[in-house]
Amino acid sequence: MTDYAEYDHAGLQIRVAEEGERVLVTWRGISDTRDPSLVLWPFLSELVSRLKGETVVIDFRNFEYMNSATVSPLIRFVKELDAVGAKSTLLFDVAQQWQRVNAQCMRSIARTLNAVTVP
Repeated sequence: MTDYAEYDHAGLQIRVAEEGERVLVTWRGISDTRDPSLVLWPFLSELVSRLKGETVVIDFRNFEYMNSATVSPLIRFVKELDAVGAKSTLLFDVAQQWQRVNAQCMRSIARTLNAVTVP
């Protein structure tokens, strides 16, 4: 079993755990800092290198809110996971308007990638 770091900064928590044959990356709380890439990207970049070739589920369903500045590092994270051969599934709570919009955006991006799905 791999030991993964967790992220907790300014109201955003990201938990990473092995769950059978997959790795679950759960986002909770809020992300509303002005430039989240500054603090978020070092964590996500390290995570990308550790998830090479893995089956990954990224779960946003309990994520309360993210500002538009968070979208860019999220897209970069998903694209880089795809580039290292991770098979990623992104889960959103489409009953929430803001998550539905982000799910639609990520579905469009997923069409251009090899191994990303957004059900």
